[in-house]
Amino acid sequence: MIYQEPAPADRVISFRAKLARLVAANRAFIVVWLALFIAVIGIAMVSPLMPVFAEKMGASGVWLGLAFSGFTLSQVPLMPVIGRLSDKYGKKPFIWIGLLIYTVSAIGYFWAPTYHELVIFRILSGVGAAMVMPIAFSYVGELAPKDYEGRFMGLFTIAMIAGFGVGPVLGGVIHDSLGMDATFISMGIFSILGFLIIFFLLPAKTSTAGAASSADGTRPDQPSTSFLSMLKDTTIQGVITLQLTFGLLFGTVLAFVGVWMTTTMDTSVAQVGILLSARSIMNGTLSYPFGWLADHMNRVVLVSVGMGMVAVGTFSIPWLGNFGLLLGIFIVIGVFESMAIPSLNAITVEKGRTLGMGTVMGMFNMAMSLGLVTGSMVGGLIETSTGIDAVFRYAAVLGLVGVVVFNVLLFRSARLSKNNLATLQPIAPASDTKELTDV
Repeated sequence: MIYQEPAPADRVISFRAKLARLVAANRAFIVVWLALFIAVIGIAMVSPLMPVFAEKMGASGVWLGLAFSGFTLSQVPLMPVIGRLSDKYGKKPFIWIGLLIYTVSAIGYFWAPTYHELVIFRILSGVGAAMVMPIAFSYVGELAPKDYEGRFMGLFTIAMIAGFGVGPVLGGVIHDSLGMDATFISMGIFSILGFLIIFFLLPAKTSTAGAASSADGTRPDQPSTSFLSMLKDTTIQGVITLQLTFGLLFGTVLAFVGVWMTTTMDTSVAQVGILLSARSIMNGTLSYPFGWLADHMNRVVLVSVGMGMVAVGTFSIPWLGNFGLLLGIFIVIGVFESMAIPSLNAITVEKGRTLGMGTVMGMFNMAMSLGLVTGSMVGGLIETSTGIDAVFRYAAVLGLVGVVVFNVLLFRSARLSKNNLATLQPIAPASDTKELTDV
């Protein structure tokens, strides 16, 4: 259950009626969840295969790298800009336009006569991602009633995790049985389906029972804060720092764990896939329970413990000598990731209410994407100079540094808020101690 208004005590409601009321109260959430899940399946079907297809078309060197990273290069700088625009013009148009761009990109992949055009459409798909991912999260952030942020964001995260879990498997099966063109067509079908769901079913205004609203029943106007003012906010600084270091850590592990396993442990590619899938399954399964916990416990503590343990688990990877131990540590990492992510998202949503939900979510997602790209690049330099084992330790140390900085900044933010609150308290008038005497 996400959110449901309590029924009067004297009414007995059937399960069917309760379910209908629950669906009606959360219709917007269900629509955007379903659309993102379907769209992410389509994206994830193609992304892992893109370098392979580009290489078959003759790409090499920089062009081969752009076939994979061109998506992120266009996505990163646009996220905060589009997020800010969505605060002004609304969330729904940007989501459906982004899904339409995905569809055009899929058609472009299918048509591309050379790898040059393939890379151009790959970059275009990054523009679509900049519209879909952060704006969908900001839409859900606006839907979340106060004290339900963790549950809403935890449940919504499952859509993305599940989509990225299903997509590569489905894409691989379609590629092996029908060819790469069929994979591109499938991506287009999924993207257009997501577009149709958003365009026809998603309400333009983000209103839900229990969420903040104005007197006429609509959401209040979104606040508008400059990027410079936002970056001066210590909570935003802490969130972006942690998101950036988490992206570095995750990007490094994603880029190098397969190479490390196949070269040092002589494992199969299938075992690498099992390892990464186990982590994602744990993360997705526990996102909602830990989201519930985020609404009842100190979120900073949950983020710090979760991310700290992820860093410790990553640091231990080179010491694990067999697949069973490695699988165990990746399951543990998945558990602690699911502890941290809903709480971090909930903290971000709270700041979005005062600074602009789209802008904040744009910055938040940009930090993660930037960390993913930087992590793989810096990891490559470390692997070349000191060996592949050091890559995991560098990522883990950076993750721990991020946790420390996050705590320092959030502590400073809490102290500033407390001081500001104290200054706003009215000063009680001094009592008149002078005794009155008879004249």
